[in-house]
Amino acid sequence: MIIAEKLKRENIAEYILYMWQVEDIIRSNNFDLTQISDLVITKFEGSEEGHYKMKFWYQNLIEEMMKEGITDKGHLKLTLKLIEELNNLHNSLLTTLQDKLYQEQYLKAKDHLNKFRLKTGADSQGEVYSCFIGLYGLFLLRLKQAEISDSTKESMSTFSGLLAILTDRYHKLLNGELKLPVEKSN
Repeated sequence: MIIAEKLKRENIAEYILYMWQVEDIIRSNNFDLTQISDLVITKFEGSEEGHYKMKFWYQNLIEEMMKEGITDKGHLKLTLKLIEELNNLHNSLLTTLQDKLYQEQYLKAKDHLNKFRLKTGADSQGEVYSCFIGLYGLFLLRLKQAEISDSTKESMSTFSGLLAILTDRYHKLLNGELKLPVEKSN
């Protein structure tokens, strides 16, 4: 909960990936708050009140996941909405806003994205969603200590670079720091 709040303020991409990890923790503990408390919450240093708040946060997430019908797979609507916002910004940075740095990073990632989307069937979800799927998959492979090919590392590096710039622009937009182009009259 504390980590999630900090990430949401400072790095929206890491927040989304963290929330996906929390969803998997909840699923792997069969939505049992006692198990989650024993395995996760008690490991955090802090006051009894802090542990209570974390427990309450996990309980709310459990209830929301059940309500949204994502007990076996899928992601919370709140993270999907954030990805949709990021995807809208992604499209704007490429077109309307003409962000040169972002466009350059996108060109580096584009072929990798196309191959990844073809391979995974994630074509209908959008490019930003595909980046998240790829990076979360990489995270899971690393957890399993699986061997990761050089081509996968290269692809994920381009996804990471794209999301890093997108995250920076997202937070600048939220803080009113993103410079919008001046409208030109015809």
